Amino acid sequence: MKCRFGTAVGVAALGFSGLLVAGAPADAQARAPRSLYVYEHDDYRGRSAYLAANDTNFMDNYWSGSGASINDNISSFRNQGDQRAVLYSGANYTGAAYSALAHSSDSDLTHNSNNPANFDNVASSVRFVI
Repeated sequence: MKCRFGTAVGVAALGFSGLLVAGAPADAQARAPRSLYVYEHDDYRGRSAYLAANDTNFMDNYWSGSGASINDNISSFRNQGDQRAVLYSGANYTGAAYSALAHSSDSDLTHNSNNPANFDNVASSVRFVI
């Protein structure tokens, strides 16, 4: 009896650990470490753009479906990634900085308590950090 019980527990443990391991890759693939959506107006309205990499200068980034630059023209954002996105007022990660925590959003960059008081229409570069 002891042998059968030990074997059953061992098989059950292996099956359970296999379930845990099998679930990990799917979860990892579903998450994006860098995923920042920026919007032209407050409350996630107006044109939007998607940022998924460090960018030293927004002059060459455009709102979806337009030729207008997002530089100094962002009023709200949704950070859906696993990394913090730091927006800077100047190109090349210079000037005032706004830290957007992972999985956070801000519907109005005019009113902020833990970042610069008014970051509306200011962002010119972004760096993603852990």
